[in-house]
Amino acid sequence: MVRPRLTAALLAIASLAAAQPGESAAALAAAVRSAIGARRADKDIAKLVRKAKLAESLDDTTIEVLESQGAGPRAVEELERQRDLSRALPPPAASAASFEAPPAPSAEERSQILNQAGRIAMNYTRSLPDFLCTETVRRYVDTKGKDSWDPTDILTIRLAYSAGQAEDYKLIAVNGRKTFRTYEEVGGALTKGEFASILHHLFTASARTRFHWEHWTLLRKRPTYVFSYQIEPENSAYRMDIQNRDGRYSATLGQHGLIYVDHDSGQVVRIVVRGDHFPPDFPVQRSSSVLDYDFIDVGGRQFLLPLRADVRMVIPTKMQTRNLVEFEDYRKFSTETTITFDKQ
Repeated sequence: MVRPRLTAALLAIASLAAAQPGESAAALAAAVRSAIGARRADKDIAKLVRKAKLAESLDDTTIEVLESQGAGPRAVEELERQRDLSRALPPPAASAASFEAPPAPSAEERSQILNQAGRIAMNYTRSLPDFLCTETVRRYVDTKGKDSWDPTDILTIRLAYSAGQAEDYKLIAVNGRKTFRTYEEVGGALTKGEFASILHHLFTASARTRFHWEHWTLLRKRPTYVFSYQIEPENSAYRMDIQNRDGRYSATLGQHGLIYVDHDSGQVVRIVVRGDHFPPDFPVQRSSSVLDYDFIDVGGRQFLLPLRADVRMVIPTKMQTRNLVEFEDYRKFSTETTITFDKQ
């Protein structure tokens, strides 16, 4: 006699494993929810998601809702891969998100939401404690531009923040081995989040940012407003510096993207940044970054701090680079702080 839970698990596996070309985004999302309900392991759901062949594009809202409903980090990574692979496919015929969104806020409510988020952002740096954390950067390259990522190395960095000063990045190890090289000397595609300055610039008067309402979503189980934004190059602080064998290139780019505003706290909890207006001879064609913030305990208090980032660049040969960044082990910084980065 087969137990009901085992039966549900087998059905979830069969539903995902049977994915054929032409599967809808809604069918894939339903299969993932079924597997979550059957308490399948994250790695198993990830493997099965990877096998799916979609005939429709998979959107970010669906992934965010599935993550809120219990999809683990590996499953989410595979869902994001499916999103990237399906970008050129037709939009889904029906919503796959399975999220009963509240009514869209009125024009007056939208203005209030953005004004509150802006006030908090402008005071963000003053609200932070002095802290240290460990930043892990996993770097990848895709030589054919097909979202097939090959790992290159793993950087371990000490990130220190002190009020009134820029974030300080110190390279501690490469591939788990201690190093005396600086962060800049390691070469390749480097990521400096400037997580405070990115947030601050979006709401400065000089940026003249244009915001537009997009939709509701669930982000880490919390109802969240989503707005798109646009900053023209002449008002932007998005600067990119590239050094390669042909020389050094610098450009101030325009930018557009999305901001996610937490319904309960009124704070920006995710920023999606996409560069635009690249100079014709610039060695990067496209760039994008997703920076997530979350509420993290430091010294017995909750602060909104960076959680992770996904930074990508495409060069003219279609080669892509990708940095997956995680921030962890937050602790309050003081003169008595002892810094260790040895893994157990």
